[in-house]
Amino acid sequence: MKRIIFLAVSVFLVIPVYAWAQASDLRIVTSPLPINLSAKPGTSVTTQIRVKNDGSQPERLKMTLMKFAAYGENGAPRIMDGEPGDQFLTWVEFPQPTFDITPGEWKSVPMKITLPDSAAFGYYYAVVFSRDSSAPVPEPGQTAISGGTAVLVLLDADVPGAKREAQVLSFSTSRTVYEFLPVDFNVLVRNSGNVHLAPRGNVFVGRVGSDDYDILEVNAEKGNILPDSNREFKTIWADGFPAYRDRVEDGSVVRDQKGDIVRELSWELGNIAKFRIGKYQARLVLVYDDGQRDVPLEGAVEFWVIPWRILLVVTVLIVLIGFGVRSILGSVWKKVSGVKKR
Repeated sequence: MKRIIFLAVSVFLVIPVYAWAQASDLRIVTSPLPINLSAKPGTSVTTQIRVKNDGSQPERLKMTLMKFAAYGENGAPRIMDGEPGDQFLTWVEFPQPTFDITPGEWKSVPMKITLPDSAAFGYYYAVVFSRDSSAPVPEPGQTAISGGTAVLVLLDADVPGAKREAQVLSFSTSRTVYEFLPVDFNVLVRNSGNVHLAPRGNVFVGRVGSDDYDILEVNAEKGNILPDSNREFKTIWADGFPAYRDRVEDGSVVRDQKGDIVRELSWELGNIAKFRIGKYQARLVLVYDDGQRDVPLEGAVEFWVIPWRILLVVTVLIVLIGFGVRSILGSVWKKVSGVKKR
């Protein structure tokens, strides 16, 4: 008998997360993601987590409490078991740790956290929903699927001394010269405080010397940065003619052997007025809440858009036209000179 384990985790995004194998296997949707809570020491706070059975059979689910930390700089969480010193895990109570749920049903399950007087700053929980071990076991030769999804809960223990501070470590493009759009912008932000932050803002991009610019969103999903860690946010400027677009086949984005998205050049004549050429500047403006006011973070980067193949074709055409005009003028001059000699 085979046993396969699936775990789908939210990456600090406010979207449902699916965990599934095949149509008859465990399939769960959870919302909202993530959950941000704030409470004072010595008090309690309760939240509701919504769970949907998106499968085709009734399920009995259980809730398991774990913790998480930042993993790398892409916002992915590293989910871990609790350790002996993790007293904050004992603050949590699930009034309904196991429950039955029918196909297509949404269920709200409560989670209660009681903070001791000594609580301070940030605590980070991962609530894992999975099939209860007491669920029926399949017959020999069938596939048993154990799956789940983790909901991230970020708790801010509101006490004096909370430090909310961030810096933009870098604001850059993947290249300095582009032939065609899109241009990929990378924003690396460090949280040097002791509580989590969710900075967000915009990139203003336009040709140097022009008052016309496009506005791009950065961290529209309000992704969090955990204390003493970095996180990279990405945004793309793709509004141009022509421009590379993601190749889509059968409703899915095509990727190469390295896992990178495959792009193909698109000539949408409706965007011909958005032909990009010259030197451009992008200005970054992010804002985060330090507990008293919104603090701005800024950055700037310059790059070039040089559609060299189009320029090469135009140059060749101009040269050919020039030779053609010269040839015609030369022929006309010879005829005129011949007439004058007569």
